[in-house]
Amino acid sequence: MEERYARLTLEDIAKEINISRTTIYKVINNKGTVSEKTKSAVLSALEKYHYTPNNNARNLAMNRSYVIALINYISTDAIYFSSTIEQGVLQAIESYGDHGLVVNRYTSPVNQPDKQITDVKNAYAAGIRHFIISAADPDLLCPVVADLKAKECSVILLSKPIPDAPADAFIGIDDYKSGRLAAQLLGKMLPDGGNLQLLVAKKSLSNYAATTAKFRGFLDRISSSFPSISLLPILNELDGKSSIDAALTDALKSRQIHGILDLTYRLDIISDILIREKRTDILLVGMDLFPEIEDHLARQIIDAVIFQNLKAQTFLACRLLFEYMCYGQTIEKDTWYSKLEIVMSENMEYFLS
Repeated sequence: MEERYARLTLEDIAKEINISRTTIYKVINNKGTVSEKTKSAVLSALEKYHYTPNNNARNLAMNRSYVIALINYISTDAIYFSSTIEQGVLQAIESYGDHGLVVNRYTSPVNQPDKQITDVKNAYAAGIRHFIISAADPDLLCPVVADLKAKECSVILLSKPIPDAPADAFIGIDDYKSGRLAAQLLGKMLPDGGNLQLLVAKKSLSNYAATTAKFRGFLDRISSSFPSISLLPILNELDGKSSIDAALTDALKSRQIHGILDLTYRLDIISDILIREKRTDILLVGMDLFPEIEDHLARQIIDAVIFQNLKAQTFLACRLLFEYMCYGQTIEKDTWYSKLEIVMSENMEYFLS
């Protein structure tokens, strides 16, 4: 069985192996003359005790900075997206800012994906070599990521995967599984069966891949496990308040609806419509938790949401790059999936920041 040790200081390790701290320091920094036997003993001890040098004091003394470029966008599909990422950045700065972490934010409108290319070029020209990218148009950004990696930059993709891009890591959720989870939830909430109405956002460069994966996961799980559930004709290509309002209001008048899965990411609008039409008896499930829906969730107009912690994902991206720059710690995995949570009125307090 592998032994586990609490993090030891150099003084602790020096006592354990009976070699002076000065000699250990020489080995770590490859300075001075140390015999091969002693060097081997020190390196073995450092590995055994999982020693990671604490560079924070040195960073302060040298006024050293570790700069990350965050390439982000403002989304009309999910109005909370950019602000939630900003919360994660602020948390990272609170944790590591005193130790030299700097995050330069570059934010563009979702309908101007070309600007993200300009933002990357500007960040690189400013000397930044470490990037967190949330791509408004994954296809457009794929060669940009490849170019950054060819220049030996570090790249973490946040929330939006870019297939075939040679990034160091992707941090986000498994969209297919989130769709399956939504199907299981609605299927269990309608044990006697019923009619489900899917609401799907208008296809955009930023939402297409995620929405398609969620939709596919949902259909696969419903069809295989809940044969008593009937899917009504999909209301798709919904774009903004008026579009959602017109389509859903008409469906409420013309269809018998027992449950709704929202893939427009506008649960706030849908909740208001159900209240106005006095149809709060309909089960409503959607994706993500954001301030505009907290009251509706508390009142059970929204029955449940599938939650991904985007703030924590952003913090993790910043932490991984900071630890790589400051401590030389490698990014161990190429995919970091966040845990999917089901949030309802009774447990929502635990997910509110």
